[in-house]
Amino acid sequence: MNILLVEDQATTRSIVASRLRNWGHSVVDVENGKTALDHVLRHKKNLDILITDWDMPLMDGVTLARRVRELTDSSNYIYIILFTVKDDDTDLVRGFREGRVDDYIIKPFSAVQLRLHVEVAGRLIGMAHRLRQHGNNMESLVRKQTEAVRQTQEEIIVRLFNALESRDQETAQHVRRIGIMSVCMARRLGWDEEQLDMLRAAAPLHDIGKIGIRDALLRKPGKLTDEEFRQIKEHTVIGARILSGSDNPAIQMAERIAGSHHECWDGSGYPKGLQGTAIPLEAHLVSVVDVYDAKLSDRVYRKGQPEEEVLDFIKAQSGSKFSPALVKIFMAGLEEMKELCWAEMVK
Repeated sequence: MNILLVEDQATTRSIVASRLRNWGHSVVDVENGKTALDHVLRHKKNLDILITDWDMPLMDGVTLARRVRELTDSSNYIYIILFTVKDDDTDLVRGFREGRVDDYIIKPFSAVQLRLHVEVAGRLIGMAHRLRQHGNNMESLVRKQTEAVRQTQEEIIVRLFNALESRDQETAQHVRRIGIMSVCMARRLGWDEEQLDMLRAAAPLHDIGKIGIRDALLRKPGKLTDEEFRQIKEHTVIGARILSGSDNPAIQMAERIAGSHHECWDGSGYPKGLQGTAIPLEAHLVSVVDVYDAKLSDRVYRKGQPEEEVLDFIKAQSGSKFSPALVKIFMAGLEEMKELCWAEMVK
């Protein structure tokens, strides 16, 4: 073990250091607490035991022990043995409580006593190292299992996305852009990386409920009847139902988005007529970029609109269809969103 010995009496320091080295330990010996503390600061990660005398010039052993405890934590715990001639109970309590030492040896002591105390320290240190290694192994195992679960969850999301993509290539490109733009807006709202990762996976699933709507209805070139529009609106309910019941936060977010991305700020949307902040933020965020991208894009039932007209529509709907705050964030980040979408398209 690596031992730091602190003793102001040169003869005692030499004898103890020699004994410890003969027993196979690596020993650094110094004459006062200040020098010892400097050594601890430089080598605390490689130090196992501190053996220090109590009464020393510059800094006594109890003060040294307390300072060492302040400088170290459980990841580099140093076992401290205190040498002293003080054998009163009050002194013992002070040494253990104030110095937070681990062991106490009354002077004078024999070589056998010293060796036994150091061996006990060695056994405790060994157990602590094994426990720490076990903890590290468990942490590594948990990380691997968490990553495996995350990959499984991502695969489920990708397969759901592919089910929609295989049906309509036009829709597939649209939902990819929705994911990119939604994350860009959320980042401007100050979301952390974990939230952004969930949104990146969840936003493209906003229209997953269209799987349950007939192709003839989705791709009808003419104007929809009231009954046909009622059926189209059901894709929000179908999507939420498909994604419901999951314990996964990303799927739960996708469920909220699928079910509420056609709700309006003033309560005029569907399927529930939610109003204002009752609309899940992630769903309302997706609704802004969804309208922007959908109106720009050509569909079988209409041509895409010029961007200027689309932006005028979004501005006009601030406070009715959309949250005014989200419209401002959308406008501020539009150029960045367009650049990110273009970069994704040319990959």
